Amino acid sequence: FIHGRRVLVAAAIALPDDLVTGLLVLSLLPAPFSFEMAAPLLALPLTNNERRAIMRRLVNLGLLSYNASLQLFTMHKLVRDAARLLVHNLGLPYNETRRRFAELLVLSARRLVLPLISKNRMLSARLAWSRLSVHAVQLVNWAFQEVREDMLPLYVSMAWDLMPLLSSSCSSYTLQGFCQVVLERAQFLDMTLESAQLMTVLGSLLAESAALKRADAMLRQALEYFWRELKGPHQAVARCYKELGALMLKAGKPSEASKHLQQALEMLETLYGGASTELLPVLQLQVELLRRSRKYAEAEGVVTRALGICGAAYGPNDVQVAVWKNQLAQVVRQAGRLDEAQSLAQEVLALLQGQLGSEHPRVAAQLMMLGQLAAQQGKQAAAEQTYRKAPQVCATRSVTSQLGACTVGNLSV
Repeated sequence: FIHGRRVLVAAAIALPDDLVTGLLVLSLLPAPFSFEMAAPLLALPLTNNERRAIMRRLVNLGLLSYNASLQLFTMHKLVRDAARLLVHNLGLPYNETRRRFAELLVLSARRLVLPLISKNRMLSARLAWSRLSVHAVQLVNWAFQEVREDMLPLYVSMAWDLMPLLSSSCSSYTLQGFCQVVLERAQFLDMTLESAQLMTVLGSLLAESAALKRADAMLRQALEYFWRELKGPHQAVARCYKELGALMLKAGKPSEASKHLQQALEMLETLYGGASTELLPVLQLQVELLRRSRKYAEAEGVVTRALGICGAAYGPNDVQVAVWKNQLAQVVRQAGRLDEAQSLAQEVLALLQGQLGSEHPRVAAQLMMLGQLAAQQGKQAAAEQTYRKAPQVCATRSVTSQLGACTVGNLSV
């Protein structure tokens, strides 16, 4: 094996420069990969025809294989290992290509995925992210090998902007390690603002893992850094206050949670106005805090405000409106107004069926809630009838999802 790899390295060194560069570039990509995935990395050829020619020559030399029916390329592990060994002799072009690859990924996520999330097109966002997630995981893994100074801003941007997406592709433990190694490099280079961003993200991840003391120290230090660098209202400061509020809520400290969430809300109102969807994550945490404290009248006011924001931003029949209206039903139910809660829950069911179809899991969950409400009101027959509908929805959904699994990749984004 070692002898074969050395032979391949020697053969690669003897190749023309464009083929050596192409081999190093393509070794970055996970197999299999398409021409469309490889083309942005092959920056030196000016046209797609020239790029295709390089890949064709590599196929002819046996350094790549091509599946014509799938239109996918693969690189043998022995060839990939040889390319990585060759990096030690030709490191600079490889590193520049790696940085360009990271820039392309972050830019694609910002332009393709995040706008879809902001418009509440979650299915399209998930499909768009599925095309990028493999490369994102690869970039996260690279950070454990080395965090070069020219890559640091891109890693910070990944952690700050793309963490909700990365969380769907990597474990929390992996992402904590990723943030930690990038943070250590940022602190070594005295990059205070970038360090504060990483501390905020890492603090949030630690809180999710129930490492509450570490999360608290991390978030408070981040807040100190932000105020030192930004010296005024800023989205980053508001985000840090929100994470601190969520942490205090989890730690069972309602007064501190309320204070930090209010600080986050006031800052976001200053930055974006009182009707911005940027306020919704903070309002969600406030509702949770008020419900836990049994302050149902105040919780109802916050939910009503969020409903108004969603209705103005997304339209009255959007799924997000249904989600918030369902929260209103829950608050009203906890307050003991069961008839009103049932009426609201019926409205939510109609909205969900209209937007998602009658076979969606959210519809089944809503039917279960309606059954619980009927049971609370002593309407056992109605409760049993409603309960029976929910498993039927789930069973139908299971069959249709299996039938549709083969076509999901062809859905329009």
